[in-house]
Amino acid sequence: MLKNSKGRFRARLVVASVFTFIVGAFGYWMLVGGEDVVAAVVTTAKAEGRPLQSREPAVVELKGADDAGEAESVKLWKGIQALPTKTELHESLLSDLARFHRYPPENRAIKSLDQDPISQTFAVDERTTQSEEGDSLTLWTDQKFYLRGDEVRVFAYRANSDGDRVSADLTALLVYEDQQVVGSLNFADSDGDLIYEVLLPAGAYQGQVLEEGIFKVIVDTDIDGLRDAAAFTLSEDTGSYTGALRDSITAEGNLLVEAEVEIVRGGRYYFQGSLYNDEQSPIGTSQYAVELAAGKHWIPLEFYGLLIRDAGQDGPYLVKQLSIARVTVPLARNSAFEPDYYTERYSLDQFTDIPYQEI
Repeated sequence: MLKNSKGRFRARLVVASVFTFIVGAFGYWMLVGGEDVVAAVVTTAKAEGRPLQSREPAVVELKGADDAGEAESVKLWKGIQALPTKTELHESLLSDLARFHRYPPENRAIKSLDQDPISQTFAVDERTTQSEEGDSLTLWTDQKFYLRGDEVRVFAYRANSDGDRVSADLTALLVYEDQQVVGSLNFADSDGDLIYEVLLPAGAYQGQVLEEGIFKVIVDTDIDGLRDAAAFTLSEDTGSYTGALRDSITAEGNLLVEAEVEIVRGGRYYFQGSLYNDEQSPIGTSQYAVELAAGKHWIPLEFYGLLIRDAGQDGPYLVKQLSIARVTVPLARNSAFEPDYYTERYSLDQFTDIPYQEI
């Protein structure tokens, strides 16, 4: 009986260890590339009074975990494999481990259009709130990120319990960083479609210059409790892609896409690119982070060969979208760039068929 208890204890310990690894592994992936974590790190640095930029430019190497971490993950994988009986949880964890090590951490496969992280970042957020009686308020802005001088367009409509748009008495406030009320806004339905609209210049309000940051348009209706808010970010100009791209196959059998950027202001930057077989067939994404001075630079975005092989189609490949962000509070962004760039006609057998880490 004691022997069985010890066996169960060891099995539970292995499962607990794997859970810890999975959490840590995905945490690592997010740390090197996930922008939500980047923002969290920036916020922490600001709170602690630490600088967001290094004095000397330094490329941040995104490839791979440390050797000790990789060895430990393989050890855990072998530990589960050695269990005489495996549950669905064990099999799921084994699958997750293998999938996590299939590509390097700067790469991620995309199975559908809505999984493209660049599209997700810039997609318009349409919000709908309902009252207890079934009436609803829907809000959205035409973009998520604006540069100073752009025109911000905010839309709103109210619908009855049947979902039909109805006339509405809307009042609105513009609020900066959830703390400062900038002023009131007036919605109007100029074309009679019962969708109300307000226009305002990004970065200004009635002659007042506004700071970069997150703004909310808080909208209230004539129905008690039916209110909501639409948010947008006033961003500083980060620079832009020039439109020049080039591609090649690396000695390791990966696809290297280089894109030229012109940086307006020195600092730490985060780049993303998405690769497709064609307009409707995504392959995956790559990302890169680096400290840059103002001026022109070539940004390397490497797509692991097996990532392309797994998509199962010869080239040419479409560089569908590119994004750029400067690490500040909040992240400074321009709009996504669609270069309409196709690579050379590579064949699948030119790419590596070896997982990034074999386990």
